[in-house]
Amino acid sequence: MTKDVMATLLCDALRIVSSQMENVKALEEEIELVADQTADQSLQLCDRIEELKAKSAIEVVDLQREVLDLQRELLAAKNQQLDDLRATVVESVGKTVKEEIKSYSSVVRQPCNAPVNLKSVVKKVVEEKDRSTSLMVFGLEEEQDENLSKKVGELLLELNLKPQVEVCRVGSSGISGGDEVKNRPVKVSVGSSATVMEILNRAKLLKDTVRYRKVFLSPDLSREQRAERKKLVLELKKRTTSEPSKRHFIRGGCVVSVDK
Repeated sequence: MTKDVMATLLCDALRIVSSQMENVKALEEEIELVADQTADQSLQLCDRIEELKAKSAIEVVDLQREVLDLQRELLAAKNQQLDDLRATVVESVGKTVKEEIKSYSSVVRQPCNAPVNLKSVVKKVVEEKDRSTSLMVFGLEEEQDENLSKKVGELLLELNLKPQVEVCRVGSSGISGGDEVKNRPVKVSVGSSATVMEILNRAKLLKDTVRYRKVFLSPDLSREQRAERKKLVLELKKRTTSEPSKRHFIRGGCVVSVDK
């Protein structure tokens, strides 16, 4: 091989090496550009993540605030229900006390020569106290060998209540000679007058049930109170017919009418 040929080959080799070095340099520059772009994208992604975290934290705080507001509203509504129940109980107790004072006053005003039947007075007081802690259930189906306590307990469960009760049917036997059952009223005794008022306040829920829509709950009234109640019910029916555009109900010993 001559010097000229060798020189030519060497020049070709140098050109190839130079070209490859330029390619390598271009490749390095391209890698650096991609790395810079990836770093920028990573920074943008981190910024986006931080932004989402901050937004989520704000939304959580807002939701917590809404939950607290709802809890306050529920507490206020519960307090209002308790106030209404307390007012109803106070009104009922006040009415009973007034009736007892009136009864005692009439006894005191009797002439001295008229004998006072202390036993009957005490009996009346005991009966009044007994009625304040009991209520009447009308229309509850009567059966032979029935478990009355279980029946009343199931009825009260429809009102979301489960008090301790004593129950009994009132009146003569509901079974006639032809084995036809007459649904006698049920007297339900509970622990306090407050429990009685709570049951009566929820009694309207029964009309929305299939099983108890014909069952009616009432305070345990004396004969005189039943007569007065009957008058109020008649007046209520009369107003319901004559003024159907209004809502009518009995409260505080009188019929009240309000706009629907």
